[in-house]
Amino acid sequence: MAGRRYPPNRRLAWERLQRGWSYEEITEHIRAEMSRAGETDTGLNANTVRRWEIGERWPDPRYRKHLVAILGKPASDLGLLTPDELAVRPDAETLHEFRRLWEMLTGDDNSNGWDRASVLRALVGASMLPLVAPLLSLDPDAARADGRTVDPDSYQQIVRCQRELYWTSPARPLYEAAYAHTQLGVGLLRAAATGTSRASLASALAKSALLTARLAFFDLSQPAIAERCYDVALAATREAGDHALAAAVLGHMAFIPAFGHQPANARPLIDAALQHTWHGVSPMVRSWLHCVASEVEARAGAAAASRRHIDLAAGAVDGNSTPPEWLDFYDNGRLHSFAGYAALASGDHSEAAGQLNQALATLTGTSAKQRSVVLADMATAQGGDGDRAADYLNQAIDALHTDWYGTGLDRVRAVRPTLGDSRHGALLDERVAALTAGRAALSG
Repeated sequence: MAGRRYPPNRRLAWERLQRGWSYEEITEHIRAEMSRAGETDTGLNANTVRRWEIGERWPDPRYRKHLVAILGKPASDLGLLTPDELAVRPDAETLHEFRRLWEMLTGDDNSNGWDRASVLRALVGASMLPLVAPLLSLDPDAARADGRTVDPDSYQQIVRCQRELYWTSPARPLYEAAYAHTQLGVGLLRAAATGTSRASLASALAKSALLTARLAFFDLSQPAIAERCYDVALAATREAGDHALAAAVLGHMAFIPAFGHQPANARPLIDAALQHTWHGVSPMVRSWLHCVASEVEARAGAAAASRRHIDLAAGAVDGNSTPPEWLDFYDNGRLHSFAGYAALASGDHSEAAGQLNQALATLTGTSAKQRSVVLADMATAQGGDGDRAADYLNQAIDALHTDWYGTGLDRVRAVRPTLGDSRHGALLDERVAALTAGRAALSG
C-alpha cells in the first residue's frame, strides 16, 4: 500500500552495523547469495535495504531467506516476521539450550567440552563477528513468571563505583568483584521485563562486563576470560540499543587479536566499531577508536597506516562535546601516548619522545597505570643510548610497584632486549624477577 510505514527494523540495522557493512555491502551479499541459489536479481539496491531498516518497506520473502543465510540468524531475531507470523511461535522455545550455552560462555559449566568458537558458530553460523545476543533475549513472559522487580539504578551504581576503583585498587580482588557483579547482571536481565528498565539494566551490564574484560586482559593477562566477558558486553549493548557502548566493546575486542599478532582479525572489529559512531556517538569515542586502529597497525608493522589513524584521532577530538561518563580510559594524554607508539613504529624517535613526554606531563590519577607503558616506550625512544633506556625502564618498574598493570610489564619485557647482555640488562632482569615473584606470592 502506497505511503504505508512499518516499525523501524532496528534488529536488522544492528546486525548490519555489527559487521561493519554499508547498505551497498549488505546488498552485494544478498545478490551473491541469490546468485548461488540460481535466482535473478530484480532491482534490489542499497536504498531498498535502507527502506527496510527505517520502516518504509517490508522485505519480500525471497529476500528474507537470504538475509537469514548471510547473517546467520533466524528471521525472528532479525525483525523479519510480521505480528501474524510471530503469533504462531510455540510457547516454549529453546530456553534450556540457551541457558546451557550461556553457562558455557560465562564459565559456569564447561563439562560438555565445547569451546567458545564452537558455541559461537552454533549461534551465529558464519557471521563475521561473534554475538550472543539471543541468550539475553529470553522470552520476557517466562522471565516475569517469578514476579521479581529489578532496580537498574542500584545495579548501575555499583558498576560506577567499581569503575572508579579501577584506577586505585589491586586488580585481582577488583576483578573478582566485577566478575561476580557481571554474573549477577546476567541473572537480573534474564528476569527483567521488556521496557525502559530492561534497557537501562542491559546498559549497566554492558559496562560491568566491559570493566571485567579490561581487568582480565590488560591487568591480569587473561585474554580467554576477556573474550567471554566482551561477548557478554556486546550482547548487552544490543539489548540496550547503545551504539557508543557497542563501539567501545568492539574496539576493546580488537586489542586481543592485535596483541596476538593477528591484525587481519582486529581490523574488521575496528571497522564495525566505527560504523556505530555515525549514530550520535561522541567524537571522543571515534578519536579513541582511531587510536586503537593506530596501535593495531603499529603492531602489524604498518607504520604509515598507524600514523594516518593518529591524524584522524587528533582531528576527531572535539572539546565542545561531552564524552560518555564511562570513557575514563581516554583523554588527550592517552592520545599523546598512542601517537608516541605510532612514531616508534615508523622509527621517528625524536617525534616519539616529544609525544611521550607530553603524555607523561598530562597523566592524572585516573591514568596512573598507563605510566609504566609510556616509560617503557620512552626507553625505546632513546635509540642506542643504553644508560637512558635503562633509566626509563627502571622508572617503569617503579611505577609497576605502585600501580600494577600487566600490559605495562609486557611492554617492559618487550623493550628489555635493547639492553642486550649489559650490566643494565642484568639488573633489570633481577628487578623483573623480584616483581613477578612478589605478584605471584600475593596471588597465591
